[in-house]
Amino acid sequence: MADKTKKQDLHNILKDGFSWKTIGEYRIPYIMRIIYGKHFKYVATRMAEHEVLEKYIINIHSYVYTSCTPVIAYAITESEAKLLNDINKEHYGNGKEFHLLAGKDYIVGLEDLHNFYLIDLCYKKLERNNNSGFEDICFFIRIDSNAHSCVPYYTQNGQKYLALFYFEGDTENLMQRAVQLENWDLAYLKFCWKIQGVKDKFFAIDSCSVVGFDDIKNLYPP
Repeated sequence: MADKTKKQDLHNILKDGFSWKTIGEYRIPYIMRIIYGKHFKYVATRMAEHEVLEKYIINIHSYVYTSCTPVIAYAITESEAKLLNDINKEHYGNGKEFHLLAGKDYIVGLEDLHNFYLIDLCYKKLERNNNSGFEDICFFIRIDSNAHSCVPYYTQNGQKYLALFYFEGDTENLMQRAVQLENWDLAYLKFCWKIQGVKDKFFAIDSCSVVGFDDIKNLYPP
C-alpha cells in the first residue's frame, strides 16, 4: 500500500511538474530532476531564501553556513526557469517580485534545505541557552565544573556523539569505539565548532572521528 501511494504521489508530481513540502511552518514548492533513472527533489534558492531562510540568513554570519554546510547548488535550465516562474506567478504569488533566469539562478536539494533549516533550530537553542522544547540535534555538554569545558555533540539514533580530538591523551580505548561522521551529520558539529571558535583547520575535513557520550562516561570518573 505504501509503495502504491508513493508511486501515485510521484505520478502527480511528474504530471504537474512540481509539488509542495512543508518545512517547519513554511510551505515551499519543489521540482524534480531525473538523473540516471532516479528522481531527485530540488528547490529554487531564491524561493528558499525568501520563504524559509530569510530570517536565519540575517541572524547568522555567512561564514557559518559557507564553512559548515555541504550544500551544492545547480544552475537551472530553460524549462526549469519557465516552470519555477509559472509557480511563482500562479501558485506562489505572495509578494515576491523576482524572475528566475536559466544559467543565472540555482536550485539545491530539498533534503539539503531541510537540514539547513534544522541548523536554524540549533542556533535558536544556543541563542536561548536552553535545550528544552527543541529537537535534540546538537548542543553542548559540560564535561567538568569548569564553565569553559563544554564539548559540542551531535545526536544520531538517540546517541550523543562528541569529536574525539577534544579528548587528547588517553584516547586509545576511545579510538576503538570511534565512528566517522560525514556530510550533514558532520555539519551540525561544525556549526557548534564555529560558534565555539574551534581552529579553522577542522572545517576543511570531510569526516571526523567521534565517540559516544556513554563511552566517555565509562572511561572517565563521574
